Amino acid sequence: MKKITLLSVIALFFMTAMSYAQGVTTSSINGRVLDNNGGPLPGANIVATHVPTGSVYGAVTDFDGFYRITNMKSGGPYNLSISYVGFEDFTNNGFVLSLGESKRISTTMAESANALDEIVITAQNNGVFNSNKTGSETSISQKEINSLPTVSRSVADFARVTPSAQLTEGNDGFSISLGGQNNRYNAVYIDGAVNNDVFGLAGSGTNGGQTGVNPFSIDAIESFQINLAPFDVRQSGFSGGSINAVTRSGSNKWEGSVYGLYRDESLAGKTPTDLVNEGDSREKLDEFSALLYGFRVGGPIIKDKLFVFANYERQEEETPQPFTSSNYQGDIGQIADPNNPGQTIFDQATFDNNINTLTGFLQNQYGYNPGVFNANTRTLDSDKFNLRFDLNAGQNHKLYLRLGVVQAENLEARNSGNRGIGFLNGSEFFETNTYSGAFEWNATLGPKYANNLKIGYTAVRDDRDPDGNPFPTVQINDGAGSINFGAEPFSTANLLDQDIFTINNNFEIFSGRHTVTLGTNLEWASAKNLFFAFNFGSYEFNDLTDFLNSADAVNPALPIEYQHGYSLVGDGTVGDESAGSADFSTFQAGFYVQDEVQVADNFKLTGGIRVDLPYYEDGPVNEDFNTRTVGLLEAEGKDLQGARVGQGLNGPAMIAPRVGFNWDVFDNNTTQVRGGVGVFTSRLPLVWPGGTYNNNGVTGGFTFRSGFFGDPPPVFNPDVNQQFTDVAPGSGGLGGNIDLIARDFKLPQVAKYNIAVDQKLPFWGLIASVDFSYTDVLQDVFYENLNLKDAVGNYLGADNRPFYNRGDEIDDTYGRIILLSNTSEGNATNASFTLRKPLENGFQGQISYAYGESNKVFDGTSSQNSSQWRNLQTVNGKNANPGASRSDFALGSRISANVSYEIEYGGDFGGKTLIGLFYEGAQSTPYSFTYQDGGGRDLLNDDSRDNALIYVPANASEIIFAPITNGDGDVVLSAARQWELFNTFIENDDYLRTRRGQYAERNGARGPWNHIVDLRLLQDIYFKSGDKKHTLQLSFDIFNFTNLINKDWGVRKFVGGSVSPLRTVSTSDATPEFNFITSFLDFDEAGNVTGNDVEQIDDFGLQSSRWQAQVGIRYIFN
Repeated sequence: MKKITLLSVIALFFMTAMSYAQGVTTSSINGRVLDNNGGPLPGANIVATHVPTGSVYGAVTDFDGFYRITNMKSGGPYNLSISYVGFEDFTNNGFVLSLGESKRISTTMAESANALDEIVITAQNNGVFNSNKTGSETSISQKEINSLPTVSRSVADFARVTPSAQLTEGNDGFSISLGGQNNRYNAVYIDGAVNNDVFGLAGSGTNGGQTGVNPFSIDAIESFQINLAPFDVRQSGFSGGSINAVTRSGSNKWEGSVYGLYRDESLAGKTPTDLVNEGDSREKLDEFSALLYGFRVGGPIIKDKLFVFANYERQEEETPQPFTSSNYQGDIGQIADPNNPGQTIFDQATFDNNINTLTGFLQNQYGYNPGVFNANTRTLDSDKFNLRFDLNAGQNHKLYLRLGVVQAENLEARNSGNRGIGFLNGSEFFETNTYSGAFEWNATLGPKYANNLKIGYTAVRDDRDPDGNPFPTVQINDGAGSINFGAEPFSTANLLDQDIFTINNNFEIFSGRHTVTLGTNLEWASAKNLFFAFNFGSYEFNDLTDFLNSADAVNPALPIEYQHGYSLVGDGTVGDESAGSADFSTFQAGFYVQDEVQVADNFKLTGGIRVDLPYYEDGPVNEDFNTRTVGLLEAEGKDLQGARVGQGLNGPAMIAPRVGFNWDVFDNNTTQVRGGVGVFTSRLPLVWPGGTYNNNGVTGGFTFRSGFFGDPPPVFNPDVNQQFTDVAPGSGGLGGNIDLIARDFKLPQVAKYNIAVDQKLPFWGLIASVDFSYTDVLQDVFYENLNLKDAVGNYLGADNRPFYNRGDEIDDTYGRIILLSNTSEGNATNASFTLRKPLENGFQGQISYAYGESNKVFDGTSSQNSSQWRNLQTVNGKNANPGASRSDFALGSRISANVSYEIEYGGDFGGKTLIGLFYEGAQSTPYSFTYQDGGGRDLLNDDSRDNALIYVPANASEIIFAPITNGDGDVVLSAARQWELFNTFIENDDYLRTRRGQYAERNGARGPWNHIVDLRLLQDIYFKSGDKKHTLQLSFDIFNFTNLINKDWGVRKFVGGSVSPLRTVSTSDATPEFNFITSFLDFDEAGNVTGNDVEQIDDFGLQSSRWQAQVGIRYIFN
């Protein structure tokens, strides 16, 4: 047999290195059949049978002895036989195919006269040695789904076994970053059909995800596959990773399950010890319940021919959001510390009095009840239904049809924390409905051809509103905190309808060592998006006193900032009845060709090229902007890169070549070298180009007023229908913000380089894997505010950064004019080591260490183009080409491990016990040091969100502090004392200490390590009756099991994305002055500093610092 040497592989790899999408739904087998003399054996019959369904797949070896069977159902078990007249049959029984696996089964046939017995092999599958595996990927089988601890029952519970995965829990559930990339750059497929939130609003990245609902029931899923770098051009639409889920199907046996899962306050820990202050006690969570129940059933309609599977699941979930008022750092709870002049301490009576004053004022003055702030419970009610039919239309044709519905209602209750008070009424209430269908036809067209056709359709209907009576959005600044009530500002006029239709076809040609694929992917999408932020009016006040005085009939206190987004068309109606939705359609065509070459029996080389062509229809035209404003901008030196209002995105063709290889070094599944190089084109969240259909100066108006520019905001008006506007709706006037896209804008695209080695070790069946990947940004998103003039000066002193005048716009007819274009800056590096123990005698497990760095210019974390730009933390300003810096998604160091042990006992009446553990030790997300704006006195002054990174003074001469005085004008904290405290703060911080005389970097500091263990217990009790098995299963899942063992263990700590210890109080004469915010330090009773106080304790959701358990009961028949 021909083999490949190490030298030839190295040469081939370097040679190849120089040289839209569907999900994975099937698996395949391939191999070569030789005669007893080592020559090819053409015409040998290969028959593979999927035992559960009786589905038969067949092939015949070609002239060179090669065979391929593609488009096979994943899972198994399978039985395979190879036969040829005059030779003894070869049989391989009981093997299982992982999703996307290409299993190589080759043999040398023995002549009948020389063979004593039929050759029979009973297969074992470890999921690692796979001839289709090139780049980083993780396969998650039904066995692993059952053994991993799970409370959320989301894909995140299982994606976390991927070494370079980073999970964060937010109001939209869990988001998954893969390889240091934005979760919006992932692709999610169910049975090969797109299941992304293609509009890009949900943090989870899935349809309906803004409610926190999972897009499918775990009981409907057969297996998952997570790919970071599949060097297969059939897989596209992502630059992060793809998550593929394949649903269960019926078999020749009727089988099913009825189940229920439950959580409440008695199954959760008390207040984390680090959140308990003097005089407080550890408390249980407020009363809540979380109930999930459902069923699944599958079986034959016609044996061996037609099968059905159905699943229904109901979720009724409450999530408490605990709050300890003594941890709040805002001013309304602070009094002077009698023992430490210049310091303050929390006083409960003062806090309660100020809260009662505020709520009483709102009710008496405006008849508005803001609701509670300290027991805000989130709710989620959902229904999921999945129905699947599978048809064996003969040996050569397999068809399936899946229909799915997901409906959910979610109250995303505001929460209160250390630096914010959030009142319940006005919180986001969200309704979502997703209807999806997928059809697949797999055909074997003789011995040389095969075809796979997939058709998918998804319709999403989302409606987001503020809960409760209409009231404007109000934010009261409160020192180191803030108080928020009224309408959630982005829910006031928010409707979204999406329709996505996809066709994907792969035609395969088998020719000797070659498998050539010719494919196309066509995707149509349409969207109707009504969105006007701050539609009920938004007011920001300097402090509580100013808000209380805002109702003074003679001399009302004015807010420091006012915002109001509204429709310029129509009659001025607000809310979901507003006119002016953004309605648009898109189309993307992908074409590709690929050749899989079995260079040798132990070496496969895959090479292909893909071309994607995006098209977005034109939107409303603004002639005033396209003529007059463009002239003003260009006269100011702005480069619009051909962008115009109304111009759709019709960028150049996106070309993506890839080459991958898999080398089974010794041809015995003990040493596997794999890797590749290739280009990956990501889909673009529709919400970004969608902004151009609304923010065009003729459809969406936006009024912004700030007293800092001598343009005072209006007096507070509680009537949401009578908010102040610069341009009257329906008048034909122009205004608002403008979103533009460069004429030659390209979809996000990266080049990925991957090399990995899998080695079976000589003891205990262990397998070690080392994986290294490098991602280079070819083009990504870049933003600029064209309406901002260049810097007007530089500050004096060591910190001589530029400053701007955001009030002096180039064209004040419009607000921010945001240009979306491309940058080629950015990269990511990820490396991992994994040690696996495949299943043996009921035990399996793995442990991994991963390290990742990622650098981006814009992370793309917002749904609004303007916010992408506004949220950027910089030294010299957001328009100053800041360059790539550490990404919000940079992984850092992460250790993960999972083990399970299962033991079965008894005969016809018996039981089975499973214990599963998952451990994660990881650095939390990175963060930045920025200045806190002081009542409009911004340092950079390029936007109301200043986000200026701090300068770290080398000594006291490089910073000026302004004395802090009380209401009587007495100095309570001198400039000298503030420097002393700030200098201590710097010295206490490992990162800042290294930046003396320099600027802090964006995300320069890393969050603390956290160590968590989760536990799963399953107990089966079963009996057999005839050919049926009946099982009662009890389950017990504990997240943060270590906290249950010891109340001081399992504490999850994090640092918010920005730490702002300095407040800018003056920028006069280009010489800024600051106050140090003492709440960022801890003091003892004598007033001595004991450390910095930047870390927060996570007491939110399921991944919190409290243990939380879920009990379940299930009846299974099979």
